[in-house]
Amino acid sequence: MPIATVSPTLDEPNGWLDALRWVMTRPGLITDLPGGPSPLMRADDPRLDDLLAHTRAVWPTLKQRLHRRKLGLAFESLIAWGMVHGLGWEIVGRDVQVFEDKRTVGALDLVVRDPSGAVTHWELAYKLYLQCEDSRDWDSWLGPAGRDRLGIKLRHMLTHQLPLSSRPEAVEALRPLGVDAIDHRRIMLQGSLFTPWGATAVAPVDGHQPAEGRWLREADLPRLLDTYPEARWVPRTKPLWFGPAPDDADGISADALRRRPPLEHALLLSRVDEQGDHLVFVVPSAWNR
Repeated sequence: MPIATVSPTLDEPNGWLDALRWVMTRPGLITDLPGGPSPLMRADDPRLDDLLAHTRAVWPTLKQRLHRRKLGLAFESLIAWGMVHGLGWEIVGRDVQVFEDKRTVGALDLVVRDPSGAVTHWELAYKLYLQCEDSRDWDSWLGPAGRDRLGIKLRHMLTHQLPLSSRPEAVEALRPLGVDAIDHRRIMLQGSLFTPWGATAVAPVDGHQPAEGRWLREADLPRLLDTYPEARWVPRTKPLWFGPAPDDADGISADALRRRPPLEHALLLSRVDEQGDHLVFVVPSAWNR
């Protein structure tokens, strides 16, 4: 039988409130990107509690705007919500399509006006990357689907997505939104990094901090379970792959994890113990990197 979903359902607010707190206070993965790695809010910012209280009070409104399957789209919705209801910014445009000769050449993720009147073009992404080579180079970090690499993503954001708002075609697309010029451009690349289980935690080149998670192949999962007999294991429900597991997630036994059928897709687990919440990514044994 498949592993049962034990995390709060996607229709309940608790997991999403934890995710909102996470993305608003999370620094970027890479330090030297346009706009820097600073989070939108500090963890001790008094506006954060106000944002979370407001969101709980109007939860049905946010619930209607959230994507229930894709991590990246859920991230964009949470960030846009936090910008408006936590920081008092105005979302001028979202997924602004840019055309050249009636052909789409890309889209601007977010165009935001802050209280000072400055307009910023934001490119957003939330990614999980596994270190697959004994190197810190960006291309050594691979997405769990086996296709997306950190280097490919960063080069695309830097050379195509962010400069898109400076093209004449983008100026034409922004004018109907009341935007005559972009004052700032910023990349916000958040996520979690994973080094192989048993290896030293490292950061990619220009990484903001060492990898927090570990990854392993399914064949090694029994050894991992035996290593932490007192741990509580929480399978994470996509798209709620943000940060620690919710406090009210019941978890699943190690025996149930041992009895589950072979994996068809990667499995994200939280290993919860007295020291905290530790993210573990389990990929199928035949995973091709």
